[in-house]
Amino acid sequence: MRAALLGAWLILAPVSLVAGHAQAQTAAAADMVFPQSASQGALVIGKVPAGSKVQYAGRTLRVSGYGSVVFGIGRDATGPLQVQITQPDGSTQTVSIAVTPRDWPVERVNGVPPKTVNPPADIAARIKREQAQVTAARDRDDARTDFAQPFIWPVQGRISGRFGNARVYNGQPGAGHSGMDIAVPTGTPVKAPAAGVVTFAAPDLYLTG
Repeated sequence: MRAALLGAWLILAPVSLVAGHAQAQTAAAADMVFPQSASQGALVIGKVPAGSKVQYAGRTLRVSGYGSVVFGIGRDATGPLQVQITQPDGSTQTVSIAVTPRDWPVERVNGVPPKTVNPPADIAARIKREQAQVTAARDRDDARTDFAQPFIWPVQGRISGRFGNARVYNGQPGAGHSGMDIAVPTGTPVKAPAAGVVTFAAPDLYLTG
């Protein structure tokens, strides 16, 4: 499954665990279980017969040896979402998942250096290169099931930014925040929130440190 992204900077998974309805919708064909609904920005964990092929949003998802499948719902996604399952016997099933909208708070960040908000050409080129590296690390798809284990807080401290919140820098609207920020003093030990593989590490990314 998608490897955890840990390095000199830390991004907590840009999705919250699905809290959908307590009821689950179970496909009549076999042991397929998905939530009836999930919120924007949620992580969906479903169950299908081992050996099934699962497709969502134009891509084929990895299915674990025991039939678990996981995918994230976009911050601004609208539903219903369609998940296509092809079972080992060739039969197909489409599962529909309603998307519950979320009211994302606005975080106003002032005093940001102007060249960070509106970077000059050379800085913009650097940011583009670095974002390509981050995207490549996030796009890895390993046969791991670390998502199924309990997660812990990597450090205790003041929450200074939350996933999904709309960011306004120096009065200028930016993209939704893609992580959870925890403010602690420099040098504070930080733990991995779960088992995983380090896929990217860099000493100084322009936007994220």
